[in-house]
Amino acid sequence: MKIPEFSDQEKLEKILSKTGTSLANLAKSLEMPYVTVWRWLKKGVKPHPRQSRDIDQLFKEYIDLREIVLSLRKKFPNPIETLKNNPETRQNFILQMTYHSDAIEGSRLTLKETELAMAGQKVKGKEIFEILEAINHKNAMNYMFEVIKPGFKINLDYILKLHSIIIYNFNDKLPGKFRTGYVNLTNTEKKLPSAQEVPLRMDNLIKNINHYGKDPVGKITKDHYQFEEIHPFFDGNGRVGRLIMATQLLSQGFAPAVIRIEDRYNYYMALGKADYGNYDNIVQMVCDSIMMGYKLLAF
Repeated sequence: MKIPEFSDQEKLEKILSKTGTSLANLAKSLEMPYVTVWRWLKKGVKPHPRQSRDIDQLFKEYIDLREIVLSLRKKFPNPIETLKNNPETRQNFILQMTYHSDAIEGSRLTLKETELAMAGQKVKGKEIFEILEAINHKNAMNYMFEVIKPGFKINLDYILKLHSIIIYNFNDKLPGKFRTGYVNLTNTEKKLPSAQEVPLRMDNLIKNINHYGKDPVGKITKDHYQFEEIHPFFDGNGRVGRLIMATQLLSQGFAPAVIRIEDRYNYYMALGKADYGNYDNIVQMVCDSIMMGYKLLAF
């Protein structure tokens, strides 16, 4: 299956078509000379990688990636079956998601070192907790693949089970139990719910978590934000939250979203914008990450 990948020229053309703006205004948006953007469009000149990133960012501001993701679901209707029946594809998916998810949380393991850790081999120069994190994440994903099926319903027991696996052997972090005190998020002033509020907030989340409506990707994205906003555990919230999102997506026939370490800053920025009710960036990022998931399924 071919996963759509748009060239810089195609992205610029789609922006012009979608917005109806002029080439001059497009050049201003990119803070580039008119003639440079004209050459990109008309002469096939390739932008510098930094300029490509700016084009991609502008593309995602104007083009709703949900349409692309929904079309992929039609072309690739049963990712669960693919992952369960193809050990090599599943193993690569687990490796990629474990590496990126752990790295987002600060792990220093490389992709190759993550693979060694998951195989139970020694990794020189790294802390034991980093090794355990990789093994635990692999085990949590294996558990997810054991129980997942189309239409799978998430409940509290499932979430606590994921957490107990992710934080296995970190007993001071209360594996499988809600936090009993306050936690602080770095790089934000947002106040998190008190420990006393967590059970009620989680109950409200779970009541609606299996209802997706007409915009399943948007709903799953908002659920992910809500879970991270509650931050119900002392540790492991990001990893568990991304596994919950993967579970939801698989249950609805989508590939799991693989948020990459390269996108960590934008991921946190998008979650920060959601604090003020703007979900556009985080929805686009999740769509982009689902497309990455489809690429891995085609591995």
